[in-house]
Formats: sequence, structure tokens, C-alpha cells
Amino acid sequence: MAARSAAKRVDPLSGCPSSAEVYQDGNDVAWSFMLNYTNISFGTYGNNKFYMVQLIQNGNNYMVFRKWGRVGAKNPQRALEHYNTSLEKAQASFTKKFLDKSGNEWPLTGPFEKVEGKYVLVELDDEVPEEEEEMSDVEKEEEVLSTLHETVQDVLKLICDADLIAREVANMNLDLKRLPLGKLSKAQISQGYALLQQLSEALKEIEELNKVIASTQEEPPAKRTAPRRSTRVKRVAKPNAAQIRRLKTSLKTLSSDFYTLIPHDFGRNLPPPIDSLDEVKLKIDLLEVLANIEISQKLQAEKKRNAKKNAGAKLNSLDAQYNMLNVKMEPLPESTEEFNIIEKYVETTHAPTHVQYKLRIKSVLKIARPDEEEFKDVFQSVDNHKLLWHGSRLSNVIGILSKGLRVAPPEAPNNGYMFGKGIYFADSVSKSANYCWTTPQNPKGVLMLAEVALGTPYKAQEAEDLTYATLKKTKGCDSTHGVGRMAAPEEDYETMYDCEDGVVVPVGEFVPSDGSGSLLYNEFIVYRQEQVKLRYLVNLDFLYEDEEEEA
Repeated sequence: MAARSAAKRVDPLSGCPSSAEVYQDGNDVAWSFMLNYTNISFGTYGNNKFYMVQLIQNGNNYMVFRKWGRVGAKNPQRALEHYNTSLEKAQASFTKKFLDKSGNEWPLTGPFEKVEGKYVLVELDDEVPEEEEEMSDVEKEEEVLSTLHETVQDVLKLICDADLIAREVANMNLDLKRLPLGKLSKAQISQGYALLQQLSEALKEIEELNKVIASTQEEPPAKRTAPRRSTRVKRVAKPNAAQIRRLKTSLKTLSSDFYTLIPHDFGRNLPPPIDSLDEVKLKIDLLEVLANIEISQKLQAEKKRNAKKNAGAKLNSLDAQYNMLNVKMEPLPESTEEFNIIEKYVETTHAPTHVQYKLRIKSVLKIARPDEEEFKDVFQSVDNHKLLWHGSRLSNVIGILSKGLRVAPPEAPNNGYMFGKGIYFADSVSKSANYCWTTPQNPKGVLMLAEVALGTPYKAQEAEDLTYATLKKTKGCDSTHGVGRMAAPEEDYETMYDCEDGVVVPVGEFVPSDGSGSLLYNEFIVYRQEQVKLRYLVNLDFLYEDEEEEA
């Protein structure tokens, strides 16, 4: 019997037989809930706990299974209550537990309402794919051979490797295998962005108040016109200090709310407050990963639905993965001029300060997304096309290939991005490669090469919060060029003519440029997806020092 989605699948820790199911009432409501609660201000280690309950039906018998504990616990506490044939008693136990723990009535007739000090509902996606079952030896022998080129197969195995992606996400304090959260819904992820926006606003306000305090302290003391009568030292209250304390308290509250909404595994450690913009950026990155995993899961579900429709037609699993992406991939031969230019692009634009690894090309795939043809007219109407790098975690690649590179959603914080919400590129291979977040333990990554229609770029030396509308209206520009202090000289650039009208490739060894701001290397930002066409996927080995010596 096939496994059900994470929201409706009977928890294996219940010990129930395979014939058991999560009870579903006449309104198609699955009687299963997951709650979470985090309070980083509680005690020494903080609260970071979950509570899950399922009403399970096995024939005419009903049971209520509960499990609870600290998020990420390998062996959580659990209990199974038997109610024989009494559905009414099982439902009463279930609804009482939901009310006690969350302060809400079951079943929900409207949006879940958060109650102070109570657990919060973790929204699970009912459309996540069924769990992959281990193929038998006979099934493995019967699986048809892939029709894809071996190079394409290798890339698909990499970007669809669930274990590798799970390890990658574990480094962000989420463990997709052990965390008791199933699959977070799109709505839950959107609420996470909204909380990060509130955190960003509080951090920005603290920064402004600290500037006021600093400027006040720098002012010289006023001259006394008369001798002081008292020798007691008077403490002058810092302006806005009380407000800063209140804001710092709110950071802890908002951090707790974020961890409640997006459960994290910190083990027995105290969950840390999200108290810097760098931390906010990391959490934005996390939500981007979760959103792309959600896209991947939807594609997997679609693949399974199609497989059921075509039950008689056998298809290799990698070929099925390829078809669901709706993107054309073909290996780029090493003998071509395109490959030679890309190889030169990798060799010459590895920034001199990025010394922790070297890059070696495993393969290059030429890619084409049919969906991009929809905005062909807009793309061609903007001139000044450059071939630029974009790096991202492996867990994001399926989402990028299937949906393209996208601007951050409206609910994401504005100040999490140096030049506003846009699609960011670089002309330094290693600057983009850093965003693959590889490690010596996981040294594999892929980079995208996109043809970017930059039009008239606005040259920015320092951070600015920009949008396409403000850029076009106030600057008359189509993109932003964050000017770095080092870049390849323009006379070294090459043109790749395989693209429609030719595209400039900024190859060349880096030399000092006219940049005078905080950026060491260039960044290029566009604010419309229509100005981007994915052209190549570059599969790379990251050679860290120890690995390089072994090689």
C-alpha cells in the first residue's frame, strides 16, 4: 500500500499496522495536527517543542496517537490511546487536546488564531508527494534505461539527491528527515517572510537610535556659568535607551515567533535570537530553500499523477525527473568555442581574495526554458546583454530550472538585499560560487550562466533600496551595477556569438577599477524576470585545500 502525504500519513512511531489510516471525516478533513512552540526567553535552554496528534482508524477501531518533545528529538515521548469502536470518544480526546494545547477549537472553521503562551499550528501541505518506496531488486532490473545523455543524468542525480539536500539544509538547523514537521505549506513560508520583515524593521530602528545616542555622546559638555554645589555625580540618562531595550526584547519575541512558525532543530541548546541583519539574510536564504523544496515537491506530485495516468508506459526515473522540469538540457562539447570561453571565464575571474577553494569544471549543460519565450519581446527590447554568473544552494536548483530566477516575494524584507529586491548576478565566478554554500564535506555545486539584459545600468557605489519603478523613474535606468573595486578590463571581454545577437562575456584577470565603495567585486541586479534568460548550467567540483593535495 502506497504511503500517504505527510499531513495524512500515519506516524510510524504509533506502531499501528499498515492497514491503519488517519481518520478523514465527511468534510474531507484529516484528523491530524502538528503544533510548535518556541520561547527563547524561557529558562536556561528556552522552549523549543512540538506536539503532534492523529486520530487513527483501522477498520472499525479508533485510536488517538500523540507524540511530543523538543524539536529534533530522535526519541520523542509518545502515547497511543485505544477507543475500540467508539469514534465519538476518540474525537472527544482529539479535540480536547487541540483546545488545551492551542486554545483553538477543532476543526477550524476559519484562520488559526495564535493564543499567547500556547502552541501554534504548523500548516502542512496536503499536496506533497507520496514517499518514495525502496525499489525491489526485480523492480531495479525492470527499470528501463534512461534516454538521457550520461552528463545530463549526472547533473540530475546531483540536484535531485534527497540525502545531499537534507545534509545541506541540516547546516541551516533544519533536519528534513528527523524534524517532526512534514512539509511546510506556502502560506507558512509567507508568514515567515512577514516575521523577518518585522525583525528587519526593529533592527533598523535600533541602528538609527544607536546613531542618535552616539552623536549625543560626541557633543561637548555645556560650559558651567556657576560653580556646582553638589559633589554627587549625576547620571545623565541616555536618550532613547529605554526604547532600545524594548526593541531588543521585541527581537526575542519575534525570533521566538519565527522559530515557532518555521521549526528549527537546536538540540538542547538555547535557540539564538535573530539580532542582526546578517542573521535575517540567512533566514531569508532558508525560506528561499524551503520555497524551492516546496516547488520540487509539487513537481514530484505531478510526476506521480502523470505516472498513474500512463501506468502502462514505463519511464526511467531520471527521465521522469527531466520531463517534469520542462527545460531542455544538452551537454556542451569541450571542443566548442562556447565551452572554451566558459572555461576561460572560470579560470580568469576567480577573485584573488577567494582562496579557500579552487574550481574545476565537471561539465557544462546548455539549457533552454520554453517558459522564457513568453517574455521574448521584453527581453529583446532591452540592450546591453552580458553573460553573468548566479550561484545558489543545490536545494534551490530544481526550483530555478523549473520556474526561472525570480525576484524575492513582496513579503520578504527590503533591507535583506544590498540594492533592493532583485535578481543578483556577478562577473566573478567565485563571488557567485560562494553562494553555493559548499563545504569540504559537501564540495559539489552548480552555477548558472544567464544572459542578462542590463540596458542602461545605474552605477551604485553603496547600498540603496531600489525597485524597477524607482530606478526607471528617477534614474532612467534598467538595472543596477554595484561597482566593485576590482574587475576585468573591458578590452579583455569576449563575445559569444552562439546566442541570438551575441552576448558579452566579461572574462579577464582582475585589476583595480573605478569603484570607490564597499564592494570589492561587481554585482549586477535586474528587477524583472523578463530581463533574464538562463543559458548554461556549469557543474563544478570545489577543490578545498586538503582535497586538492589528495588529487
